[in-house]
Amino acid sequence: MDQLIGRRISDRYHIKRLLGSGGMAYVYLGEDMILERLVALKILQPQFNGDEEFLQRFRRESRAATILGHRNTVNIYDVGEEQGLHYIVMEYVEGQTVKEMIRLHGPLPLEQAVHITRQLLEALMQAHSHGIIHRDIKPHNLLSNDRGEIKVADFGIARAASASTITQTNTMMGSVHYISPEQARGGVVSARSDIYAAGIVLFEMVTGVVPFEAESAVSIALKHIQQPLPDPAKLRQGLPQSLANVILKAAAKSPDDRYVSAEEMYEDIRSALSDERKNERPYFIQEDHTSAREREWSDPQLAKEDTMVAAPAVQEDDQEKPGSETTADVDRQPEKTKKWPYVVACILVFSGAAFFYWLLPEMFVVSAAAKLIPHVFPLTQTAVWETAGAGQSQVLQEGAKVWQQVEL
Repeated sequence: MDQLIGRRISDRYHIKRLLGSGGMAYVYLGEDMILERLVALKILQPQFNGDEEFLQRFRRESRAATILGHRNTVNIYDVGEEQGLHYIVMEYVEGQTVKEMIRLHGPLPLEQAVHITRQLLEALMQAHSHGIIHRDIKPHNLLSNDRGEIKVADFGIARAASASTITQTNTMMGSVHYISPEQARGGVVSARSDIYAAGIVLFEMVTGVVPFEAESAVSIALKHIQQPLPDPAKLRQGLPQSLANVILKAAAKSPDDRYVSAEEMYEDIRSALSDERKNERPYFIQEDHTSAREREWSDPQLAKEDTMVAAPAVQEDDQEKPGSETTADVDRQPEKTKKWPYVVACILVFSGAAFFYWLLPEMFVVSAAAKLIPHVFPLTQTAVWETAGAGQSQVLQEGAKVWQQVEL
């Protein structure tokens, strides 16, 4: 595409030199002859000109991204087409990408990595509030100027690419290292997909490497779906567990186990390097398909294991099958106590109460002298005297044995 250098597009944008190229487009340094400012022109590669559906979506999504206007996003100034050249005119950011920074210097200082992540999250907060999902967050799209400010590029463009029939390997390879499991499966993409990619970018900034490598894009995508994320604390000595926890939570396999929003991740990472949090327990997601509300923190002893356990690769349903129990559920059940001694005791107490309630008044008779007279069933005092009057001497004798000690 060197033949474009020196050319003026739409009688306004003068192309000066090539800045770089990617799977979708060539990027040139240009000059807006009307506003007299430097701009970046992203011109689609010629092979996409025949895909009219893609071109329509490309123009529509690019125009939608012009509403962002955030200090941490690369502003889009214009979208157009001339003689088969489909282009976007963007803000020119003089500096280097975060990917270039990592290649040159290796793992970044923790304070710098956190500072870059916070600016990325601010851009995502703004975009998500307008219903715009980036879909292709990666260090190649994070531009750093000479003041250390981060600008996120390609908002809206990745959506057009993901909806098209583009299958080029080089297009996929640049992004697959940061792709979320749901994107790799062709599932529903949400704001949490951008959060996953932000977690992978933070992983690379603090360790100097991407978490998954393979010979093909498909193999890397499968690792994002199936394999647990390596523990970044094992790859960088002295990494605070609090910062490692931010990465592990952002890059959880299931969207339900990630941060709810970019705002939540932003609030968490703000204090990730504080002394109060640096020794917190490792973030741990149970392997029993529990939801985020049932998530538990691991025992500190688990930090000695070789690999952190991440969420299940595929989490279609958070509910357990009827009748099934997890080990954690069994451990949480209280020990059953024997109830039959309490039942027997209650029966005895109630029986005794009933006995005294019904029979105690019959056992004692109070005389006029307030003396208690013992009762021997079936002879009462009245029955004794009545039988005596009736001449039943034998009964009287039996009664006399009872009453001979009684002072009438």
